[in-house]
Amino acid sequence: MRIRYEVKSNRVKGLCFHPTLPWVIATFHNGSINLYDHSAKRLIHHFEEHMGPVRGVDIHRTQPLFVTGGDDFKVKLWNINERRSLYTFSNHNDYIRTVQFHWELPWILSASDDQTIRIFNWQNRSCIALLTGHSHYVMSAFFSPEETLIISSSLDETVRIWDYSDLQQKYSSSRGSATRPSDFAITDVTVKIIIDGHDKPVNWAMFHPKKRLVVSGADDKTLKVWRYQDTRAWELETLRGHGHNVTSCLFHPKHDLVISVSEDKVVKMWDYNNNYMVNLCKRDTDRFWIVCAHPTFNYLAAGHDSGFMVFKLEADRPPLTRLTPNTVAMVSKHELQMHDLSAGSSTALCSVSITKGCEILNNYPKYIYYNYFDISTKTFILNYREITPEDFKRFQIYSFPASASSKSSKEPCLYEYGRAVFIAKDKICYIKDKQVFVCL
Repeated sequence: MRIRYEVKSNRVKGLCFHPTLPWVIATFHNGSINLYDHSAKRLIHHFEEHMGPVRGVDIHRTQPLFVTGGDDFKVKLWNINERRSLYTFSNHNDYIRTVQFHWELPWILSASDDQTIRIFNWQNRSCIALLTGHSHYVMSAFFSPEETLIISSSLDETVRIWDYSDLQQKYSSSRGSATRPSDFAITDVTVKIIIDGHDKPVNWAMFHPKKRLVVSGADDKTLKVWRYQDTRAWELETLRGHGHNVTSCLFHPKHDLVISVSEDKVVKMWDYNNNYMVNLCKRDTDRFWIVCAHPTFNYLAAGHDSGFMVFKLEADRPPLTRLTPNTVAMVSKHELQMHDLSAGSSTALCSVSITKGCEILNNYPKYIYYNYFDISTKTFILNYREITPEDFKRFQIYSFPASASSKSSKEPCLYEYGRAVFIAKDKICYIKDKQVFVCL
């Protein structure tokens, strides 16, 4: 994990990336809202109108707008360019936990401790839907990125998936008519699925950006991955390893990973297909409260008791090395591949995931080196990054016939020594315990 930017501040409760600019908005427990440029590493502007902690924030995909929700029971709409508040929705009767813009319609979704979820039309400044059914605080609520669905989590230990297709149809048919702001019904949004699998209150639940998957995190210290279809959902995996309440979680937008944060002061990355932890970041004294991901770029952010950090899981450019003027070898999607630049074609040589017999699986290669001293075979060293600061650095050696692109017939050996390079046709140099070694 590579930390790109870190801010020391009051406790951070909400975070959101700008979809196109290198900006991130952080909301704080003291009621402040700050806009940062995480590329230039500077504060751009400070907003302050809420009374009390501001827990939810979201930035519109195409309009210069952002929305916040706080403990003053208010949902506020802001113009990010004009640096001012445009309107305040005061329909809730308790703390606002999360807020979110719809990805296409002029709607804002809010979840509250008053046990309700509301949908606001920010264009005509009205409440168009009231979702009731949870029997305790609603901790989060989010739109599906592709379907007419909403997911919510609550301290009543359930996750609910709601269908708002009737509301969308009603909105589409009423555009241009004189519909009064109060013309909405509770039945416009209905519960489609109730997921009851956690043993304690559920703090967060999110849709997968493309698949019909849901991840939830709870006070039972676990994360659960669910698949849903029509009117039912079933559990795929339970991810265990946090030592305290899981406060926020999400699917990585590009990899088959779940990112979670917890009051145990740890950020964890999980491979949910194989049920193991890929990476972690731990702080000594700060509990984590929120994690968010950039929708397109390889950025994540996590907020904790004394600020927040912007980080990447890996480098944007995959490790590669040039073999000939027209051929390169690179690692992409856990495969060692050869690319013919002149023909524009590629060949997968083998998988480069660390095997299941090892302590840590499926690590990401960080460097690749080619043995230029021996032209009779194509031999590569793949150096893997560390999982944790206490972890070993690893490397593997792959060898292929020089004239063929077939898979290696011999399983590559895994060495827990450190970063290694070729220094001769049949010699490798590596570092172990701060000493340099040469092996054949």
